[in-house]
Formats: sequence, structure tokens, C-alpha cells
Amino acid sequence: MPGFTVWNVKRQVSEVPKIPVYHLNIDGASRGNPGPAAAAMVLTDKSGKILLTKSKTLGVTTNNVAEWSALEGAVKTLVHFAQRQKNIEAVIRSDSDLVVKQFNGKYRIRDPELKSIAGRVQTCLAKHPNLKVSVVHVSRRENRLADKIANEALDAAKGKTENCKGAEASTEISG
Repeated sequence: MPGFTVWNVKRQVSEVPKIPVYHLNIDGASRGNPGPAAAAMVLTDKSGKILLTKSKTLGVTTNNVAEWSALEGAVKTLVHFAQRQKNIEAVIRSDSDLVVKQFNGKYRIRDPELKSIAGRVQTCLAKHPNLKVSVVHVSRRENRLADKIANEALDAAKGKTENCKGAEASTEISG
């Protein structure tokens, strides 16, 4: 046939580079609403191996701000990974139905502080097109470790002065 070219394909599907897939469980905690607050995340690979845990105290704020701050921290961590690798996919899991629905555009964000955090998250994601993120809702039971880490950050900050705002704790597990 004129114009018809036959390609001899030798590359197999198993040779296609795999895109790393990460899972992050996030949680925000506030003792009082507003009250002392913290945000936390747990980063795992697709097999469930814990790669990193991270928490940050936020000073006095609302639970919704703490939840959104946890999402922002997770996105910043993923950006760090995305700068080292070509493409990354991540599933961020939260027990905050509000944050999940607001991030996915099902609920409007009215609170100015939440709008500000959400804007920073969206800007960060737009600057890194090699990072594909989905945010899904999970039960509190499925989010126990992130909740525990956020509460441990609050316990550690208890009794310290208000200038502890922004203190971070991180544990990286290599292996």
C-alpha cells in the first residue's frame, strides 16, 4: 500500500516507566474552636510503607484552618518530591468532608483565611504540572495515625509560650 508504513514494535508494556504513586493522610486538630491547633501528615508509598511523618503547630486557630493547613503542607511536601522526579501522582486522604468538597469544587469557600490557603494550594499545584493530586474523603478510623501525630504536636507544644507558632516536627523513615 502506498503511504503505509509498518513499524516493527519491540518495546514491551513492562518497559514503560512507572509513575511513583504516593498516599498522604492529613489531619488538622484544634483544641477549642478556635484554640491551640496543629496540622499533620503521613506519607506512604502505594504499598503502605511509611516514608515520612510531619507535624506543625499553628498557634490559636480554627479546626478548618488546621485541616486546610495540613493539605497545604502535604502539597508542599509533594512539590519537593516532584522537583526530584519527572512525574508524581498522589492521593491525599482527609477525614474533613468540608476540605475535600471545597478542594474538589463541590462547596464554595467563603471564609477569607480558608480562601487564602486554598489559593496558595492551587497556585502551587498549577506551577507543578508534573504533580497530579487527588483529594479524597476517608473515615476518621482510616486517618488515625495522622490524627495521633497532630495531637502529639499539640501535646508537645502545651505549656510553651505562644511564640511556638509554626514549630515543625518531622520524621523521615528511609529504607
